[in-house]
Amino acid sequence: MKVSAIICEYNPLHNGHLHHIEETRKNGATHLIGVLSSNFVQRGDVAMISKFDRAHLAVNAGIDLVIELPSPFSCAAAEVYATGAISLLNALGIVDELSFGSSLGDMESIFLLKEASLSTTEIYGKQIREHMKKGESYPSAVWAVVQQRYGEHVSEMMHDPNNLLAIEYLKAMQKLNVSFEPFTILRRCVMHDSFETKESFASASFIRKCISEGDFSCLDYVPSYTKKVISERIQQGKIANIRHLEKLILYKMRTISEEEILSLPDMNEPLMNRFFSARTENSLDAFFARVKSKCYTMSRIRRIVMCALAGIEKKMILKSPPYARVLAFNERGRELMNITRKTSKIPVHTSLAKLRNEGADEKKFVCLEEKVSHIYGLAQETFSSAEEDFRARIVMETKKWNYQE
Repeated sequence: MKVSAIICEYNPLHNGHLHHIEETRKNGATHLIGVLSSNFVQRGDVAMISKFDRAHLAVNAGIDLVIELPSPFSCAAAEVYATGAISLLNALGIVDELSFGSSLGDMESIFLLKEASLSTTEIYGKQIREHMKKGESYPSAVWAVVQQRYGEHVSEMMHDPNNLLAIEYLKAMQKLNVSFEPFTILRRCVMHDSFETKESFASASFIRKCISEGDFSCLDYVPSYTKKVISERIQQGKIANIRHLEKLILYKMRTISEEEILSLPDMNEPLMNRFFSARTENSLDAFFARVKSKCYTMSRIRRIVMCALAGIEKKMILKSPPYARVLAFNERGRELMNITRKTSKIPVHTSLAKLRNEGADEKKFVCLEEKVSHIYGLAQETFSSAEEDFRARIVMETKKWNYQE
């Protein structure tokens, strides 16, 4: 048995994701675990379709066991996102390999980028701060110092969005001293956030943009089962969009206290002042435009907003995920669940209600997920509540969906 893991959002699952899964199988994986983002995703947004839909799609594509990455980690900066997911996998005690995509496709190059990133942040902190004083964001400051120390090529490779998470995965694996090995595949499709298409591949960003604009030709770049689910959710009014939360966000920004806002991840006093100066704006676009600057990326600002809505505090990401909540599985996934009963250092279960009773930390995270699900339900045209998070009957997947059925 060789258990490989993939950290993913599948927002939505497209042909590039399917290629990654297939290549991981070719590398010898007999069992695949997916650590899937919650309904709040890493760029500070709501997922287009629910975590349950994305989990079912993942199993249909070849993942055997899908586990949810709790919202404090799934809606977080790359370092926290990676550390949370790696910590969760490490706690299971059954993972042999972490598989991820990169634009380089070989581990030696990724290791070099990881070392450059670590040495830059650990040794050249003063230079990084000097760049930030000039108004540069933290990532831009790091890349500038990397360019000075290691050259333009290394800086460009580190700046490549296809490599950013790969670097953070390796840093987290080193920090947590995990026993499993990294494996990377070459991304042969389009860039991570590209709005271009190539052969049968398109980015998730491109697909989401097209769907939001009513252009469904982009569904040619997803497997038939993804097309089926998205088509059904469009008809049901179950496609989520942050725009539906506009009034809720503006209300939260107008009523949040200094103490509350300083407790949020990635928040500091200068940024807090920008939030407060923008709180009287009458639209989401105007609010974001007023807060954003060279120092603060839009993704960071959006993540803070989502954390404010749900009440995700800095102290929550200082701990590791306290449980592994199963969202979907097949027969091989059931084998893995049976093994984790003996190997896992954290509770593994399909039921949030049962996980809530495991302890104080588990209860706090479950209550947070309930709140996130309530908010997510308001981001859909047809509103839903967090009840489905507790009532969801998670059973073994026995067959693949067929769009032609």
